[in-house]
Amino acid sequence: MSQSNESSIKVLSFDLDDTLWPCFPTIIYAERQLHQWLSKNVPVIAERYDVYQLREKRRDLLKAHPELAHDMTALRIRSLEELAEEFNLSDDWIQTAFDVFYTARQQVTLFDDVKPMLDVLNQEFTMVSLTNGNANPVMTGIAHWFDFSLNAAGVGKLKSEPDIYRQVHERAGIQPAQMVHIGDDPLYDIAGAKSAGSAAIWMNRESRIWQQKGLNPDAEINTLHELPALLKRLF
Repeated sequence: MSQSNESSIKVLSFDLDDTLWPCFPTIIYAERQLHQWLSKNVPVIAERYDVYQLREKRRDLLKAHPELAHDMTALRIRSLEELAEEFNLSDDWIQTAFDVFYTARQQVTLFDDVKPMLDVLNQEFTMVSLTNGNANPVMTGIAHWFDFSLNAAGVGKLKSEPDIYRQVHERAGIQPAQMVHIGDDPLYDIAGAKSAGSAAIWMNRESRIWQQKGLNPDAEINTLHELPALLKRLF
């Protein structure tokens, strides 16, 4: 992509879930698709646990194994393995079950402002997508907007740490101050980007109140339509 000659900002990085599309409807749809598959193929599990009970079991698993926090794929596969052990089942169904979830998890509905604004922004900036989750940029249909994409599983650290942002700096050949990150989560997006020396814009679609004492975003937006003018004004 071409880069701005007028601004020191050369790279925009974007969070995915709850920044480019709503996360909960996406995940609950995928979990329901998985549960339907389990009902037909491993009914003993579906009869014992509903979608929400399976979610609670995964949360308990994460508490017991916090080392899995940066890898949602590993966490979900581990949760299926534990179910196989619990019900004394073989493991030959696990990968197929995960694939059902994973494919459905990529069926996202973009917020209305995403397409028109990313169409504009990627004409001026190098664009990068960053996520803690396992959304697949190709399968979700967003890859064409981005020069490259990184996730926490590949980096080995959550986005609350500076590592993923530093990898962007290195790969794009920029200084930290030449990148702005846009995301909805105060810890994973704002604190993470700022810990790596980059600016961070809080995507606050639901008009929440900022509650992180001692930490502030460089700016706040409620819609991507605000972003081009904001970048010109602040950077």
